[in-house]
Amino acid sequence: MLDLHPKCLLTELDDGTGVLLNLEAKFYHTLNATAVTLWKSLERGARTNEELATALIREFQVDEARALADVAVALRDFEHEGLLVRRA
Repeated sequence: MLDLHPKCLLTELDDGTGVLLNLEAKFYHTLNATAVTLWKSLERGARTNEELATALIREFQVDEARALADVAVALRDFEHEGLLVRRA
């Protein structure tokens, strides 16, 4: 299971994008509106791809296949950048 890195802080901008600061790595990441929606859903406790896809469908009115594909890419990128940590 993947969890949010405990040392990451999101600042959402007025246009729906955001900046994520990894305090441990001292590195900023810019997030598009899709990534912000997913990050906020993770903060609220969403953990499955389906739960995350539902948030994208609701926010952006995309179909389920597109939402699931976007979730898979975002989670892979978040993990690759160290923004998510794998829990046993």
